[in-house]
Amino acid sequence: MRSRDIVRKAWQITQVHLKKLIWYGVVPAFFSIVVSSVYIAYQYHAFKTSVLFSDQTEADVFGTAKTVWSLASGHPTLSTIFFILGILIFLGYVVTPPIFRGVLINAIMRIKDYKPIDGSVEIGVRRFFPMFEFALLTGSFGITTLATESSFILRWWGESVFFVALPILLFIAAIGLIVSFLFTYAEYFIVLEDRKLMKAIMESAILVISNLRKTFLILILIILISVRVILNIILVLIIPMLVVIVMNYFTSILLSTILYVIIGIVGLLILCASSYLLGLFHIFTTAVWVLTFSFIAGKNTPKIKDVDLGKDNFHVPKAVADANDANDGV
Repeated sequence: MRSRDIVRKAWQITQVHLKKLIWYGVVPAFFSIVVSSVYIAYQYHAFKTSVLFSDQTEADVFGTAKTVWSLASGHPTLSTIFFILGILIFLGYVVTPPIFRGVLINAIMRIKDYKPIDGSVEIGVRRFFPMFEFALLTGSFGITTLATESSFILRWWGESVFFVALPILLFIAAIGLIVSFLFTYAEYFIVLEDRKLMKAIMESAILVISNLRKTFLILILIILISVRVILNIILVLIIPMLVVIVMNYFTSILLSTILYVIIGIVGLLILCASSYLLGLFHIFTTAVWVLTFSFIAGKNTPKIKDVDLGKDNFHVPKAVADANDANDGV
């Protein structure tokens, strides 16, 4: 099966079975966007109040802590509500991605094999701990972690120390990219083959090295599609974001409660739209890698090509399967 056939079939699966799969992509995306927004807001405030852009001599983390404490002590009821919401969002951010990732992988593989997706949620729950361990392992040298460390070095010790540490950070980032590439199929071994974490990592590295060209081509396609999706998301959301900025400006002048409510509603709509688009893209990319893993790991029977995946009956006639086997290209 050629790379373009894999991408085409993954998009077909995403379109036909979107109603079954959409929540498994949207829910983790929702929590991820909320946490990322808080993280970006913190970084903005930290840089704005750091010694780089102000006359403060105190470390930014202490200044931020003092600001949060003063707001919390001045509004105890509202602070309690936000504290409970923060705990729920944090739990959702930690728990839902490993579980729903496992659900998606198992469900898409069953759809690929023309089987009902019943039991996929149970598989996702059962694979939670190894998937969570894998997320912690890869997150330790991820882009967000390195960006956080770089920002702390820049704000706390200044530009001179940052430029001294920059080659080390870039080296760690390069190693992280290579390791992440070798770990491409680890999650699929964990979910579909019930492998332990280290065993899944080793088998993934072997599979990537032995199928380097196929994996690299799929990765390049995913990157190109990601750029296009990000541009589409920016174009879709830029108008509501401008509306929020304008309303925020007028709110600072007029201090109107109605404007606060409007800003909250528009912000919620932006959050829901972003979650949907990112969830849709997450389902598609998962389908691409599931089909790639199925093909190169020798689990591509029956092969699927030009067969309606929307039928409730997933039985494939033998004549169709034989014709697909004869027509598939490597």
